[in-house]
This record gives sequence, structure tokens and C-alpha cells, in this order.
Amino acid sequence: MIFTGHYEHTIDAKNRLAVPRKYRNRLDAETDGTALVLAPGRPMDRLWLYTEREFERLASRTKSTLIPSEDQLFFDQIFFPLAEYLDLDSQGRVLIPDKMLDMTKLPREVMVCGVRDHIEVRSREAFNAEMQSAMDKFSEYQLRAQASYGDDAT
Repeated sequence: MIFTGHYEHTIDAKNRLAVPRKYRNRLDAETDGTALVLAPGRPMDRLWLYTEREFERLASRTKSTLIPSEDQLFFDQIFFPLAEYLDLDSQGRVLIPDKMLDMTKLPREVMVCGVRDHIEVRSREAFNAEMQSAMDKFSEYQLRAQASYGDDAT
């Protein structure tokens, strides 16, 4: 599933976040799974939500070994214990664990953004400031992304 768009949302007092209806309506239990997986984002001031199947697909792409590299072991030991499977409640909300909100220092007013293969939860204020600043560099980043995708067409 490809996620696009951005939506202003609020994390309520019980740490529940409504997943935008446009995303929920496109979820298919057979292809996407029934849960979302919450993981630390990059940079660490945001959270990423993957469909259950996409998270498992991405996690299984890395070759497992009895003797992982130091970098892989460090990453796995930090990242996977922080990742959480989250079920959507009857109103389309997920419960964000306290530790994830503490770690990211996310405010209650957030922007929920589609970022191709995942949903990103960011500070609304930071999102608006970054978007304003990023527009000046968009063409430059577009060309660099095009090269990294190995795509000659724009």
C-alpha cells in the first residue's frame, strides 16, 4: 500500500491516535494484515506506522546470521524491542505506548503523513516549519532522489 497526504490530528489524553479514514479504508486484512506496527522514526522525534505485512516484509529482507555485524546487532537490539504491534480499535484509533511518546517528545498536536510505504506521526509545528523550509530545496532533493532510485524519468 502506498501512503500519501497529510492530516492534522491530536493524540488524546489516553494516548490514542485516530488513523486517517483514507488510510483505514484502503487497508485489506489479507494483504496488509490486521494490525499496524509502530516503530521509532528517523530522526527520533517522530514515529512510523507500517502495515503488519509491510513491516514483516521489510524486517525479513535483512539476512539473519548467527554472528551479525556489530552495527546490525546494535540496531536489532534497540529497534525491535521498541517496535510494537498495534490493533485498531472500533473507532480506527491506535494506542501509542507512553514510552514511545516520552522517547520522541511528540506533542499532542500532530501531523499524520503518508510517506510512501509507511505513515509518519510528527509534531504539527515541526512539520509546518520543515515543509516551508524544504520547498526551497525540493528540486535539488528531487533530482538526488531520482538518481538514487535509478530512474531517468521525472
